[in-house]
Formats: sequence, C-alpha cells, structure tokens
Amino acid sequence: MDRELSKDFVIAKRKKRLIKFSIIIVIIILPIWYIIDHIKPSVELKKVLLSTVSVGEVENSFSSNATIEPYYQELLTSSISTEILEINKAAGDIVGPNDTLFIPNVEDLISQKIQIEREIALKLNSISRSQEELQQKRRALRNNLKKDSIQLQQLQSQLEKEKYLFNIGGGSQQKVDQAQIDYQLSSINRNNQKGEFESFKKLQKLDLERMELELQLKKQEKMKMETLISQAFVQPKINGIITSILVQPGEHVSEGQALAHVADAQRFKIEGSISTRYADKVYVGQKALVDINDSILHGLVTAISPSVDNGSISYTVNLENPQHRLLKAKLKVEVRIILSEQENRLRIANGDYYFGPGYTDLFVKIGDQLEKRKVKLGGANFDFVEVISGLEEGETVIISNAFNEKHKKYNSLSCSE
Repeated sequence: MDRELSKDFVIAKRKKRLIKFSIIIVIIILPIWYIIDHIKPSVELKKVLLSTVSVGEVENSFSSNATIEPYYQELLTSSISTEILEINKAAGDIVGPNDTLFIPNVEDLISQKIQIEREIALKLNSISRSQEELQQKRRALRNNLKKDSIQLQQLQSQLEKEKYLFNIGGGSQQKVDQAQIDYQLSSINRNNQKGEFESFKKLQKLDLERMELELQLKKQEKMKMETLISQAFVQPKINGIITSILVQPGEHVSEGQALAHVADAQRFKIEGSISTRYADKVYVGQKALVDINDSILHGLVTAISPSVDNGSISYTVNLENPQHRLLKAKLKVEVRIILSEQENRLRIANGDYYFGPGYTDLFVKIGDQLEKRKVKLGGANFDFVEVISGLEEGETVIISNAFNEKHKKYNSLSCSE
C-alpha cells in the first residue's frame, strides 16, 4: 500500500525543479546575450552623413527664430469725425496711392467750405469798393488841387498887382493886406486838402491791409477745408496689401481713429528676438544670415529694442535684397547673427549633431573602422562648425545625431563603402 507524500516534501521537490530550470535558462541565455552584445554592427557609409575636416573661414554666430514682416506698414486713420458711408476695398486687396478705401460723409465740411467761399467773395468786394473809394478820393483831390492852384495863382497875381499899385501911389495898404490875406488863406486851404488826403490814404491803406489779411486767412481756411475733404477720402501713401479693415459701413468714427492697415507687399524685413544673455553681443550694424528654404540671405541688424519682454530682446534685420522672391509675410525663418569671422580654422559641416560649443562624441573613419572620439567644437554658422580639438584636417567624420545616439555604447565600429 502506497503511502501519501507529505506536503513539505512536494514543495521542496518543486523548488529543486525550478532552480534546475532557471540554471539551464541562464546557461543558455548568457552566452547568447554576450555574443549579441559584443558583435559590432557593420556600417555602410553611403547610408550616413559624412563630412571631411577642412581648413577655412568659420563665422562664429548664434541662431535665433524670427519672422518675415513687411518693410513698411501704414496705419490709415480718419482725418475728421464723421460717418463711414461705404468701404470700397477688403482685406487682402492690393491698393495704391490713387485708391480710395473709404467714402465718408462730408456734407458738413462742404457746407462750411461754401460758407467760407461766400465770405471770401464779400471780402474781395469790400476790398474792391475801398480801392474804388480811394481812386475817387484821389481824382477829386487832384481836381480840387488844380482848381486851388489856379485860384492861388490868381490871388498871387492880385497880390503882386496891389503891391505894385501901392508902390506907384495908385492903391492902398488895405487892399494889399486883403490880397495878402486872401492868398494865405487859399494856400492854407490847399495844404489842408493835401494833408487830409494823405491821412485818408494812410487810413485807407491800413483798412485795405486789414481786409487783405482777413482775406488771406479765409483763403487759408478754405485750403484747410479742401484738404480735410480730400483727406477724408482715405487713400494709402504706398503700394501694398490691406492686412485689416477696422470699421464697418455706417459706423461713426472719431478724428484720428484707426481705419485700416496697409503693408508693403514688395519689400520685407526680419523681426526676431534673442535671450537677454546675448544682449551684450548684439549691436546695430552687425552681420546676419537668414535661412529661407535652404537659401541664405544676407543682412544687417538695424534696430535693437531697449526694453526686455518676457526675458527676450527684439531686433530688426534689414536685408540686402528686401524684394527676394522667397520672402513672404509672416514666414518663420532662422537667423544667425555673426559674432566674429575667423580665418584658417579646422571645420566640419554643420548638422543636427551640433548643440553649441563644447565637447561631443563623434565617430571618425580610420580605414575600415569608425573610432569614437571626444571632439571639442567652437562656434558655428549655417554651413560649418569650428573644430577646436579632437580632429585633424582631411579626416572623415559622421555628422548625424541619430547615428551617434544609436551607437553611443560602442567605442568603435566596422564600416564599408
């Protein structure tokens, strides 16, 4: 009769089997893992990015994200307080200086202009009337003076006659005195008329000058009114594209209120921002390179914001060719601002392996092997990265961050062409 096995015996037996099985698994897997871990993959060089170490110029720079903006943007505003009757254009339309964007209500201005024109006509009439009065007064005085001159000559002759008669005993002193008095009174009267006329001329001149001044002021007021009417029909000063319309038909607008934005559609500039840590390295006149779809455009930093916004400083780059065919408003681009230009430097092609100056691990081709080296890199531009140490001229290096990450555990690899 079989005896039933104890529970402890069964558990102990199971543990022995599990230990034996685990040992067998380890014995099988460890060699396989070791072999896999120590077998180096072979790299086909034609499938990776390579660069040959060369000697040449390297522009030390730093990159920044930026946006293409119109070179000039015009804000159109209302010159008067009025009602917008019609809007002739829409956002996106191409416009020029001869295009009227808004039709305003200018009835009040036209009424004021008509009233000013009436006042000008009245002023001109007053001036003409005063000038005619002056002419009439001058003619009357001229005639009176002629009469007085004749009368004065007659009185003078009479005085001479009485004096002569008195001297020969044919007259009297009384008649001489009377002739003398008549002559002097006529002379005084003649001089009074001339004085009155001179006073009249001066007063008339002052009055005419006053009216002429009032007339000029009214003419200036009329010109100002005509300018206001003309400017009320809003027209841009540039050829460009309407980027926004800010009012609606029937809306009442105030003087100076913004109506629309018009952007230059042919010329562009670059607007970007940099971290404040570069603030002391950027200056007006500094060279800048702009990368647009693998095309490099050259320009200069022309403006730097004096204030800081969210830890950044804004800057503006004007391009050598602001009308380049690749330039599109609001397009995002990369800008490299040149810090220095250095000659005769070791360099390799720029790529995604470059994260800034400092040490990095790169694979260098030596025969049919790739050897990992610690390479010290310096500044960079769009094309090249400066090599400070770790590489020699003529050596070939792999410039792929993905490759470096994939094979970072290896110190060397085999390779084939």
